[in-house]
Amino acid sequence: MTFEVGDEVIVDAPSTPFVQQYRGERGTIANFVEGQPYPYEVKFESQGKGLGFAASELIPVDLAPYLEVVDEFVEFLAAATGDEINHPSHYTWLPNGVEVIDITEHFNFNLGNALKYIMRARHKHDEPLTDLRKAAWYINREIERLEPTK
Repeated sequence: MTFEVGDEVIVDAPSTPFVQQYRGERGTIANFVEGQPYPYEVKFESQGKGLGFAASELIPVDLAPYLEVVDEFVEFLAAATGDEINHPSHYTWLPNGVEVIDITEHFNFNLGNALKYIMRARHKHDEPLTDLRKAAWYINREIERLEPTK
């Protein structure tokens, strides 16, 4: 997005620690210096001088209400779908709050991974064959590990 001198903007995504304090602040584009990493000089009502920002750090004032709705929707989706980092839904479908890791961590690496892929089949993807083939790969690896060398 590009801005022109006189446009009213809000600092939405400051990229450096120096300007984090300006997140959510409203200002006016006072100058544009082409070729600079932070080409938009923004003057704030609370300060006399301006600070440089990249276009990616700013949003037009008239878009702010829409972005608030988008942010609320993203938060709603995150809450509705669960925590995909710490508690992904394809590992938390078991009853009584048991997670796949609660079971697999009691086995060695190969067997634990085989169980993981078996237990998540049809829960991560509609097509379970990839997960089942990966489980078979880990089982075969464990068989190879346990077989005596000839």
